[in-house]
Amino acid sequence: MTSLSGSQGYIQARDEAKNIDIGNSGSLSSPSLESTAENGPHLLRNVDDRPYFPLLRADPSDEASVLEVAKVIVLSRVINGVNEEDAAIGDVATIDGDGEKNGAKEEETWRTRGDISAEEGGKVTVITGGLTNALFKVDLSITNGNDTPHDPVLVRIFGADGMIDRDEETSTFARLCDQRGRGMVHYQLNLLGRFQNGRVETWISNMRQAHQIHDFKTDGLALEVARQMARLHYGFDADVEARAEAVRQPTLWSVTEKWIGKVCQQLSHERFQKDASLLEIFSIAAVGNITSDSKTVKATLMDELKWLRNQVETQHPTAPIVFCHNDVNASNILLHASIDDNGGSDELYNRGSVSIIDYEYGSINYAMYDIANFNCEHCGGNDNGMPNFELLPSAERQRVFLEEYIRERDSILSSGKGEDEDEGEAVTSRASISEALAEEVSGLLAQVELFQASSNMYWGIWGILQAA
Repeated sequence: MTSLSGSQGYIQARDEAKNIDIGNSGSLSSPSLESTAENGPHLLRNVDDRPYFPLLRADPSDEASVLEVAKVIVLSRVINGVNEEDAAIGDVATIDGDGEKNGAKEEETWRTRGDISAEEGGKVTVITGGLTNALFKVDLSITNGNDTPHDPVLVRIFGADGMIDRDEETSTFARLCDQRGRGMVHYQLNLLGRFQNGRVETWISNMRQAHQIHDFKTDGLALEVARQMARLHYGFDADVEARAEAVRQPTLWSVTEKWIGKVCQQLSHERFQKDASLLEIFSIAAVGNITSDSKTVKATLMDELKWLRNQVETQHPTAPIVFCHNDVNASNILLHASIDDNGGSDELYNRGSVSIIDYEYGSINYAMYDIANFNCEHCGGNDNGMPNFELLPSAERQRVFLEEYIRERDSILSSGKGEDEDEGEAVTSRASISEALAEEVSGLLAQVELFQASSNMYWGIWGILQAA
């Protein structure tokens, strides 16, 4: 089966699903896909070399539904990976609920395909801590020919409807996983496949979520986050060079503006206009005072956004723009279970024991915004809406973080150049590097301070929109 690619690949797959009718035999017929997808065959399309089922949905309140999407996608990888040319109807195949491929050319079951067997049942565990999505660990009753159980998987059911371009985000995540050997993401992290309202990923074993206070105070974790951020910013091929110049612009301003518009649309909704007290609560949260006019809220927020943008573009016109995670908080950092709340030596923190996850808000953005946001996440507030700004990293901790970040960045940028310094040049370089580093760190700290205000505005509006 030919694989589509990028965000356009997902769009094309959905267009195909709308235009093709597949009956239970897998051949063209009536009824439509929509009427057979729930319990019958599911349209299968490969996007970014991974299975995509555009009509298969999961219900976060139904464990059987969560189990079903995990089972279908895991089993579909066997056919996709071993023999794709057998797909029916050109590039379209169907998979039924028992893991059987239906097609006009040839009918083969999963049991004959790599001696895979899938028994009924499995275990679904709700994962807490996610702020946007519904997350589940799924242990499948699937074994290979040696009776080796399949590794658990993570099922992610998308939330924040309309706030994230899931086609672009999932395609970018696939590229990240494909380049994981560069140390930007954990070596175990992989995208297994996507369904209509979510996706299935590998489950990284023996890991726990970081704690915003106990873990964030450790030097070793901060230094490893700095290194991984630098690898993401300067080592990830985000397919940016092949795109138009407009795509390489920082998304901070456009996304925040879009969210402001959505907030004001919500405040104009009938339920707010009929409930003055509810409107007061949201207007105070948005602009700090009581107003019943959503236009006033929008104007106030847009003025603040324009002021921030002007400050950034005036004071830091050459601020580096890279691919950013944009949401490195405690919930999005996994630590190896052997690292307890008391931390450990700096050597314990490396690309195998620290995993930054959940790239759904990732985009082209200012590099220092990513670091500023990480600083703000030290203050907490995700659980109770009350961040403690006294927990911001000290100026010295921020300086040490940036020094490590710069060292890793420079290592990435200089690798593969094949330029040899003679001994005299090396001595000169060593003599001046400390001064140059200190100067650069001071300049970046000024950027970070300004972007901390941008981060607070960005996530403040996000929170209001989620609550509305």
